Amino acid sequence: MSPGQMGRLLGDWRSRGPAYDALARRVRILIREGQLSPDTRVPPERALAGQLGISRTTVTKAYDMLRAEGRLRSARGSGTVIALPEPTADGPETASPCPAAQWCRPATGWAADFASDLLPVPDEHLGRALDSIAPAVARAFADRSHEPYGLPELRRAVADRYTARGLPTSPAQILITQGAGHGWQLMLRLRARPAQRVLIESPAAPHVMDAIWLHGARPWPVGLGANGWHIELFGAALHQTRPQLALLTPDFQQPTGHVMQTEERRLLVRTALRTGTLLVADESAADLRLDDGGMPESLAAHAPEGTVALIDSARAVTGDGVRVGWIRAATSTVHRLAVLNSGLGTTCSVPDQVLAARLMASADELLAGRRAALRAGRAALASALDRHLPSWRYPLPSGGTTLWVDLGAAVSSALTTAAERHRVHLLSGPRFGTGGTYDSRLRLPFTLDEHTLRDGVRRLARAFDEVARTSEAGATERPENRSPVFA
Repeated sequence: MSPGQMGRLLGDWRSRGPAYDALARRVRILIREGQLSPDTRVPPERALAGQLGISRTTVTKAYDMLRAEGRLRSARGSGTVIALPEPTADGPETASPCPAAQWCRPATGWAADFASDLLPVPDEHLGRALDSIAPAVARAFADRSHEPYGLPELRRAVADRYTARGLPTSPAQILITQGAGHGWQLMLRLRARPAQRVLIESPAAPHVMDAIWLHGARPWPVGLGANGWHIELFGAALHQTRPQLALLTPDFQQPTGHVMQTEERRLLVRTALRTGTLLVADESAADLRLDDGGMPESLAAHAPEGTVALIDSARAVTGDGVRVGWIRAATSTVHRLAVLNSGLGTTCSVPDQVLAARLMASADELLAGRRAALRAGRAALASALDRHLPSWRYPLPSGGTTLWVDLGAAVSSALTTAAERHRVHLLSGPRFGTGGTYDSRLRLPFTLDEHTLRDGVRRLARAFDEVARTSEAGATERPENRSPVFA
């Protein structure tokens, strides 16, 4: 990595306290968010100091801190590279750098963990379901009818829900997965070759881009506008690159909350048919409509069989503790995916499938409770932001789990660093884009309880005030870098 590339990733890393400590904090965040991957060679101390306009001693002290934590490793003749610290060293101030860890690591030590939008499991229903599934699990293990496509009972329940929504579906069109993310990984393995471009929305959920990079393919982002998709831009991108695969989230897009309108869906499908692109629609938030009104038909309702695949999960019903999802696709595609899934050894566990099937039987009741909790969380978060951070701007989504907030200045990375001192865990805006974009944005989930949301925003306001004061001091010292928001 060149000094210029490192400098762009670091962004406005300065904050209160010693400069070496601020630099080390920013590097930790880049590692944790996956923007600095293990074994990436970082610039030499002298070169980075010259790029940042600071003393070499400052960079040396920051590197020494990171080496002591196990986040940097140096070897004679090979330079200094990013490393993984021992798991036992992790805590609120030194979180795991693994990109996937942010989704599963407990929020221990954080006053508010805004880094993920995990949905809690329905404790009462879960307990009753767990008490009753043992015989069904034993039967499934005995007849092995769940391999490799998934439990027949669950495939039938999923197919019936699609049919009830006006999208006729047979169980043969359903493959059970370990969640929507796993479904996306399988689709990549099936359709995308290494180095190929895969069209995605921008901004996008971090796991979408992580899966593409890990597969060896290249994300091809197409930006969303203030009101959603510029279909003409997506059409132009499809014609230009003719990708084998494109992923979209037409229902409560993550993180913006946009919903694609019916005519936009039709136009997108027509273009994909001409370019031979398989459209994959992530519908895992489609059941989380919080306001009155209906939803547009599924993207698959506008396409011949085999031209649109749907990935979804049971998380809206079961919460994130039960890792069950599915792919709806043409029967021939499901067969190929099942062979691939079996070969990889990534089939979904039988107890999870049985449990999900039992909970899906109470889906309407569970979704009503989920929506009520999310409506309360959305109202609490919006109220707290309006009171404590009135300069921040955001559209109020009609569903989903998050707000996509405009901070008014490119300070998201600096705020992520400052928020840790107030025990608030964030993902910086650039984590949702490529090339360092979205540093003026912040994703805030409203899946936490109302007290935590309000307390988290109060702490965020204090951190934002620190960033503002630091920016003002920096602008006084460096007039050419003055921020228009903090001027």
